[in-house]
Amino acid sequence: MLNIIRAHDKMAPMKHSYWNQVKRPMKTAVLKTIFVVMFGLAMSVSSANEIDDLDTSHLQRMGFAVESVRESSIQGLYEVITNQGLIYVSRDGQQLMSGRIYDITGPQPENLSDITLNSMRRDNLAEQADSAIEFKAKNEKYVVSVFTDPTCGYCRQLHQQMDSYLDAGITIRYYAWPRSGLQGSAFNQLNAIWCATDPKDAMTRAKSDKSIQQGNCVTPVQEHYELGQKFGVRGTPALVLADGRMLPGYLPPSRLVQELNK
Repeated sequence: MLNIIRAHDKMAPMKHSYWNQVKRPMKTAVLKTIFVVMFGLAMSVSSANEIDDLDTSHLQRMGFAVESVRESSIQGLYEVITNQGLIYVSRDGQQLMSGRIYDITGPQPENLSDITLNSMRRDNLAEQADSAIEFKAKNEKYVVSVFTDPTCGYCRQLHQQMDSYLDAGITIRYYAWPRSGLQGSAFNQLNAIWCATDPKDAMTRAKSDKSIQQGNCVTPVQEHYELGQKFGVRGTPALVLADGRMLPGYLPPSRLVQELNK
């Protein structure tokens, strides 16, 4: 399903994330829902071409920071990667769609939007890998990126089973995602963890309600948080697999291995 918003010249700037706005009635935009049927439609080579002439002024006014624009598989509709994730925009830049596009020409519907999102997550995590706190498996078979918050109960449960993940060949890379945003206890704890002399030990102590020394350094916590927002993280833990798929919530080691082998 796709949600459509038509941009109007007199629309006031959005004060909150677009994703929160589309979940409730909007007074200054027209919200419609359509089902996209892509009969006989195949993606061409030209659909991967980047576009540099799209009018993004309406998007900027709504709080979007545009990172890339490409033609989508639907004529006249552009695929736009922003700081708030993937959206679709009309050629004139005046209509915006959120949701997923499916190709239904095969035996099973294919989620074309997820293909784009998974690729984006893979690329972004590759760029951020050095800033993660890594618990590395000796016989590594898989790498799972985890957006975490030390005050989150399920994050603590996952961490308590770290040895089981490692024994299963799963390397865990932690990224910071304070659920309360860029302030408060979780934010401060995450900054202290990344500033610690031994961040792995600090992570373990924080998730066991033990004190950690408050450091003073430049951390990637804000960058990780914004990355999570772009990925669509809505809570912790959020697991991103090597192929870019994102799994919301805690999974015990055996269940996670099943997902990794799909």
